[in-house]
Amino acid sequence: MEEFEKQVFYLFSEHSINIEPGAILPWFVTLIIAVPVIYHSRKLTTDCKTKGQATLELIYEKLVDLMSEITGKEYAEELMPILSVIFIYIFASNILGLIPGFQSPTSFFSNCLGMALITFIYTNYLGIKRNGFEYIKHFTGNIWWMTPIMLPIHLIGEISHPISLTLRLFGNIMGEDTVIIVLTTAMCPILLPIPMMCMAIFSGFLQALVFTILSGVYFSSALAEAH
Repeated sequence: MEEFEKQVFYLFSEHSINIEPGAILPWFVTLIIAVPVIYHSRKLTTDCKTKGQATLELIYEKLVDLMSEITGKEYAEELMPILSVIFIYIFASNILGLIPGFQSPTSFFSNCLGMALITFIYTNYLGIKRNGFEYIKHFTGNIWWMTPIMLPIHLIGEISHPISLTLRLFGNIMGEDTVIIVLTTAMCPILLPIPMMCMAIFSGFLQALVFTILSGVYFSSALAEAH
């Protein structure tokens, strides 16, 4: 299957660029997102004359509404930057595989794990920053003699967060890319499977939304009072 993909689906193969696509594609997605944002941010005006600025402002407004729904208005402003980056990056990564010659970065397990670990680390960073020792103390529970029982339970629960985020994102996107590869090359080499690709766009959006919602829940929970 790996050799099959190298020949028909993405450009980064041993015959062209001798580099792992899982390493270079995330940087490519970052470049795609960063270039238009940086370009239009240098030409900002108060009356919003350009279409680029109007588009970015519309995206920003929709993201603000989305983050408010996820985390509540209390934490929306603080969590807006990282949650927006997570959503846009994962969505762009998910649909990159629809372009002939590329593969979705999120179809690589290591990239999904990296995103999940960012969420995991930042969650605990926010909890310690906001609540200090109380955040660490909640892992042991309120009753000291229950610590040997409660500590492992809480630790397993925390570790399960990045594992579930990784497996959910990786499984869905990897499955989609595999189906598209088969349909595009084996069953329909000339006419691309348009219905399947439309479904992949919707699924890619949904997976990015789910990942963002769960990350927002973890972040806002860590920012709340120690429990």
